[in-house]
Amino acid sequence: MAIAIFILRLVVCALAFPVYVLHFLGLWNWFCKKWFPYFMVKFSVMYNEQMASKKRELFSTLQEFAGPSGKLSLLEVGCGTGTNFKFYPPGCRVTCVDPNPNFEKFLIKSVAENRHLQFEQFVVAAGENMHQVADGSVDVVVCTLVLCSVKNQEQTLREVCRVLRPRKMSSENQWPAVEDEAQLSRLIRKSRDSPFVPVGIAGFLSVVSYGLYKLKYRRNQKMSIHLIHMRVAAQGFVVGAVTIGVLYSMYKDYIKPRFFSASKK
Repeated sequence: MAIAIFILRLVVCALAFPVYVLHFLGLWNWFCKKWFPYFMVKFSVMYNEQMASKKRELFSTLQEFAGPSGKLSLLEVGCGTGTNFKFYPPGCRVTCVDPNPNFEKFLIKSVAENRHLQFEQFVVAAGENMHQVADGSVDVVVCTLVLCSVKNQEQTLREVCRVLRPRKMSSENQWPAVEDEAQLSRLIRKSRDSPFVPVGIAGFLSVVSYGLYKLKYRRNQKMSIHLIHMRVAAQGFVVGAVTIGVLYSMYKDYIKPRFFSASKK
């Protein structure tokens, strides 16, 4: 086992060696900023294919946040190549913020492909410091696949609150009810999307409860042996449920769509 781990470490070090060399020479950041947009162009196509329905659902209510003029002013933080452009409502005025200036030429191409938008400007800045964007100047802020990579999430969210135009709430007690409802609906949605997770948890608790109940009826069996059997049974139930869940997700997300799309053709 130790030899296998040593070999795996050597393989990982060999694969990561070019990264260490570029970082040592001070070229890694330049390399990432230069070539990352080309990767995102390919990745965004596949990503939109998988997330198109969800994005249409999430962005379908954007026009409701339009200002008194009726035009929606939108700021996208971490815009990348403009992956979200085609999901924005017509006439939307879009300002883009990204720390990588190499995305600009890809943004121009995305704007040309989405004539229903009104492109305002491209600001080269990090999410933590968007001082080029005025206070309370936008109706909506969009950021996808961004907050997981920023250096300071709290500062980024402060900047988002700063640039958003203030809106009046109809009731002071509106937020807690909406938040509780969102949490409940999120739990139900996740249980429907991954039904084998709650099944695995319920099975684990059932096996453990039964094992503890049978503890006083073990007769001459040692307690350690009984606990080992209970643990193996509980873990086996969870692993089995997770495995079935993974196979079900693969069928639902990859096999089933391809099969039905091929049959329609």
